[in-house]
Amino acid sequence: MRFAAALASCFVLSVSPVAANDDDLIDRYFNALNMPEVFEILREEGIESALEIAERDEGISVSPAWTSRVSAIYAVDKMDAAFRLGMGEVSNLEASTEALEFFESELGRRIVAIELDARRALGEDGIEDAMRDRAEAMLEEQPERIQKYADFIRVNDLVDSNVMGALNANLAFYQGLGTNPLFSGMDEQSMLARVYGQEAEIREDMVDWTMNFSVLAYSILLDEELDAYIDASDSRPGQVLNTALFAGFDQVFELQSFELGRAMAEFMEGDDT
Repeated sequence: MRFAAALASCFVLSVSPVAANDDDLIDRYFNALNMPEVFEILREEGIESALEIAERDEGISVSPAWTSRVSAIYAVDKMDAAFRLGMGEVSNLEASTEALEFFESELGRRIVAIELDARRALGEDGIEDAMRDRAEAMLEEQPERIQKYADFIRVNDLVDSNVMGALNANLAFYQGLGTNPLFSGMDEQSMLARVYGQEAEIREDMVDWTMNFSVLAYSILLDEELDAYIDASDSRPGQVLNTALFAGFDQVFELQSFELGRAMAEFMEGDDT
């Protein structure tokens, strides 16, 4: 599931028409994947990160105005609309119906629950380090199980696609900064140079994070259950679903990053209204 590695404007979204059957299908996915809970987790993570930025940056203070602005940027209803827009732009979404049925099954529902629990747990102090240590031990003691996690990461394209998504989100952040005259010297070329200079570090972090997440989330699954999840992900319907989920999350993160960049530029200039 894409949420396994989903990391980190007042764009006026140009919404293209979505067929009614696709709209119904998206509603089913939102229910099956418990997207309201996903958005709540992302909201908490986003607000926490934005407040930390204010604490580190001398040009911004953790004021009621900043807190209010950040809360608006990470509003759940805004995430919901952006995600639906992204998913709706996948032309063959109906081809993913078998993958949807997997997530509507008893095993699928249990997997969604443990992924959400793992995402929350990894935010706790010391948990990610502990999972990293466990992964290193398993590489020696349970290499077959570690290989299954690696296969899951590979078939879902969790590293490459998330790296690209992070780079696009970072570019959107710089574009948000660039809406303010204070950053008028930051042209598109310099933005791209900054973004792609971060690629190696982002990739290293993503390789590490996806394995740590897998060790934590899927340790309670039996081998045959994990195999079923990998097979569902590697199927044609699973690949279409994966594409749709990437499209949804990318739309959300680029929107949020642009808005955060623009907010930072305005608050640095002293416009905190």
